[in-house]
Amino acid sequence: MPSTQLTKNGLRVVTHEMPHMRSASCTIWIGAGARYEAQEINGISHFIEHLLFKGTRKRASNLKISQAIEGVGGSINGFTDKEATCYLVKVPANEFSLGIDVLSDIVLNSLFTEEAIEKERGVIIEEIKMSRDRADSWVHILLEDMIWPNHPMGRSTAGTLDSVAGMTRDTILDYYKSFYHPGNIVVSVAGNVKQEEVVHAVSGLFEGKKGYGENTFQPVDDKANGPLIKIETRDTKQANVALGFPGYSRLHPRRYVLELLDFILGQGMSSRLFQEVRVERGLAYSVGSQYSPYLDTGILRIYAGVDPEKTKDTISVILNELSKMKEAPVTYDELRMAKDFVKGSLSLRLEDTLSLALRNGGHMILLGKIISVEEVLRKIDAVTLDEIQYVAGEILKKEKLSLAVIGPFDEGNTLTEAVELSML
Repeated sequence: MPSTQLTKNGLRVVTHEMPHMRSASCTIWIGAGARYEAQEINGISHFIEHLLFKGTRKRASNLKISQAIEGVGGSINGFTDKEATCYLVKVPANEFSLGIDVLSDIVLNSLFTEEAIEKERGVIIEEIKMSRDRADSWVHILLEDMIWPNHPMGRSTAGTLDSVAGMTRDTILDYYKSFYHPGNIVVSVAGNVKQEEVVHAVSGLFEGKKGYGENTFQPVDDKANGPLIKIETRDTKQANVALGFPGYSRLHPRRYVLELLDFILGQGMSSRLFQEVRVERGLAYSVGSQYSPYLDTGILRIYAGVDPEKTKDTISVILNELSKMKEAPVTYDELRMAKDFVKGSLSLRLEDTLSLALRNGGHMILLGKIISVEEVLRKIDAVTLDEIQYVAGEILKKEKLSLAVIGPFDEGNTLTEAVELSML
């Protein structure tokens, strides 16, 4: 079981001792993500994540930072999402002190030089352009904007060309100082390390840093005003289709019911969507679903990449499969397989020090507590066939549906008929 300790300045340190492992993984989580950003600074959390790898007083360049970790066979990385930013290293256990030193150094002591800001601004602008050019990525940004209109949750984590271009060094530093303080940071370590040495090392590195109050975000209003349909015309060889429904939040009592429904619907080759859309009808190469929970909301999305001429048929088949989920209970075998998969994949992830450090740290920064694996397994086991059908009826409603499509379609296309004629 992980052990948690709160330091004097509000920093939370989580340690999961795994004495049988040869590695140690350290993650530093910041409670800062796209949903905390005003529209004019959309993408600033992601911008800062990039900048923290560009140099510190101790390690003056990206090369120095990467060489320190890669020189001992380790890896270092970071990522930003809607609700948090995370920095991570994985190193041999005997190099733990180096790993935590490098990671803390970039989080606490980055230089934010004008030169680095301008170089990385260009990199991120190209990243945004790349995402915009890739219809299979852009269709999900369109979908999120439809589900959460005029809200930070509906904006891209990377920001826009205008917002990234307009960020000054002072703006970046003000945001950094507001969010990168001990009261808004979790350090999560897993591997062949002792809790005492982890707390000692981390406390020393963060000593003298002040903790501030909790940052707040704009809550989501998941009102049903659909179905909503957005079609973006592009001269592409493939149509990209994304359907979405508002889902349950991270702590919702039916969260794990929806997770199992998601598996039955569109996770893997055994799922209903894969079997019906690809295997039986040959309508798409890529098709599937994904449920993502957040603090006060969630999203169940379905994606397919199809021949433009088969787009309407594909949408109709997907909506028909959703209707089936509502009309009749799933079979006992489907539910048993879903439970076995979810429990098995969770168990496998726990064998890796980095996966465990990420799980513990993510829970602590987002929920303020770590939900034990045993509790998760119990909740999954307790899900019934009737609950799956109830959740399908509650989530999969036509008035909650958003549909985004990118492809060579004109305004007079018939795609909307697939939604209008659906029995969903």
